[in-house]
Amino acid sequence: MEPDKFIENIYLAYAAKRPNSRKLYEKACGFLPGGDTRSVTFYRPFPTFMKYGAGFRIFDVDGLEYLDFQNNYNSLIHGHAHPRIVKAVCEQMHLGTVYGSPAESQCLMAEELCRRLPSAEKIRFCNSGTEATMLAIGLARYITRKYKILKMEGGYHGSHDVVQISIKPALAKAGPVDRPHSVPENESIPPDALRNCVVAPFNNIEITKKIITENTDNLAAIIVEPIAGSCGMIPPEPGFLKMLRDTASQFKIPLIFDEVLSFRISRGGCQELYGVAPDLTALGKVIGGGFPVGALAGSSDLMDHFSPAQTRFLVHSGTFNGNPVTMTAGLATLTELTVSEIDRINQLGEKLRTDLRKVLDKLEITAQVTGAGSLAQIHFTDREVKDWRSAATARVDLRTIFHLLLMQKGIYAATRAFFNISTPMCEDEVDKLAAAARSALIEMKPYIEKTAPDLISGRWK
Repeated sequence: MEPDKFIENIYLAYAAKRPNSRKLYEKACGFLPGGDTRSVTFYRPFPTFMKYGAGFRIFDVDGLEYLDFQNNYNSLIHGHAHPRIVKAVCEQMHLGTVYGSPAESQCLMAEELCRRLPSAEKIRFCNSGTEATMLAIGLARYITRKYKILKMEGGYHGSHDVVQISIKPALAKAGPVDRPHSVPENESIPPDALRNCVVAPFNNIEITKKIITENTDNLAAIIVEPIAGSCGMIPPEPGFLKMLRDTASQFKIPLIFDEVLSFRISRGGCQELYGVAPDLTALGKVIGGGFPVGALAGSSDLMDHFSPAQTRFLVHSGTFNGNPVTMTAGLATLTELTVSEIDRINQLGEKLRTDLRKVLDKLEITAQVTGAGSLAQIHFTDREVKDWRSAATARVDLRTIFHLLLMQKGIYAATRAFFNISTPMCEDEVDKLAAAARSALIEMKPYIEKTAPDLISGRWK
């Protein structure tokens, strides 16, 4: 079968099972640009509309059932409608949703986060990971009176100007690896934002240290995802985070860890797992228990710049910051997120990565499997994936086909072939994903042989 016909048939089969989703999508396009309100959840021929979730299962408007390995992009660590979280939230809802005043739940949630994070003494709450990184950078600029930041190529830190740079730059525009260009995500990014963002390669100790050293006079902060999430669930190379810590300390540059995604990796996030403490930590996703959330954590010396009890302070407000519903859901989530549960789902994540590698190996398909803890991703490339540039060599068409075929087989995952484990899952769910992946890859193999023969190797690379 010709490649174009193969893809067309996949689209047709997908659409045939989802008439209600198609109708809702067509209606939504009349009121929502592209039929959705979140860019990352769009895919062709049209996205499936979900109706409800329960535990590790999610159900769409056509009555189809899936094992949910997407979990709202890693935010539902306990899956859908966890009974203790639901109970706690319902009790709070009867007391009101938000008061326009401090609430005890804020203090309880902040106390729990400070117990967990090695670098945290005080917390500031907001409503998204984007807000958390924006707040962290604003605080660093306030303290240092400098305005440039250094971020990693491929790093994602939300949707504000200074970090919407070199998230997924085209390799033709990215510049030399030892001096990466600052590439705007889109034409809305002003020139000043480009000038205020220095880009360095993730996991390259020598080059990144050199770039930091060359820019020390102007750097307000260094920001990094300890595990590079958006560009491929890439763990840090040994010594990379320590180099950032040592270099930042040497030149008195605040180091920000964006642990919005990676906090789930251990009780105290990557900073506990890798033994490297940042100055500031941005949080989000799992700490909200399924509700919008963000947080900034740091030492008292740094965080007290937000204190309005001082004569001079950094103003930070938000109508829904620390609202009792989110705080209650977050506290219930963290209460259930014990060390033993984290260890268990991390072991399931290791099993998943191992099983996926075995499936690829037996089918003689060359691809890379990255991840850490309860996170995993497949990259259809023969390059070892250590940073954005190696991840960018992966075939986008293959992951698109893979995603749709998995959905046909009852697996809901992120479109970029990213998976995460929730606590309701056991080995049985991982086995079902591995079996579905094997079935999908068998269907794909003739297409791969025609369009990417270099990925049919007969051996694991």
